[in-house]
Amino acid sequence: MRESMKCARCRTDVAANASSCAACGAPVSEVSRLTRDLASVTKKAVETGVAFVDKAAKGVQPAMDKAVSKVRPAVQEAARAIKPVADEATKATRDIAKAARPLAESAVKATREVAEKAVQAAKPAVAKAAQATEEAARAVKEKARKR
Repeated sequence: MRESMKCARCRTDVAANASSCAACGAPVSEVSRLTRDLASVTKKAVETGVAFVDKAAKGVQPAMDKAVSKVRPAVQEAARAIKPVADEATKATRDIAKAARPLAESAVKATREVAEKAVQAAKPAVAKAAQATEEAARAVKEKARKR
């Protein structure tokens, strides 16, 4: 258990039974004491729980090892049986990707062309809007100068 806590004002260690901080004189609140005690009890509870889980795991380990050794051959046999199917699925996926590539490339090319045409179509309107904005800004500046 921790015998001291930190002062809320100056962060100096304060003895557990102190009613005020020796460094700055700040009173030690009951809430601080309760918080410290709760932290200590919680730490002990966690340590006890961890010790219990460790002990239980050590007790169960031999049974788990035995179960794994019994199941391992069946799992390995299933893996051997599944491998040809997985290999076929992998090959089929590669074939599909290979066949889809030209289509995807065409779609990308068409999308680029559409985007370029949209930019070209928008350029005159953007230029006109920029010119109108520039003229409006000049008019505002001129009015501001006249004031």
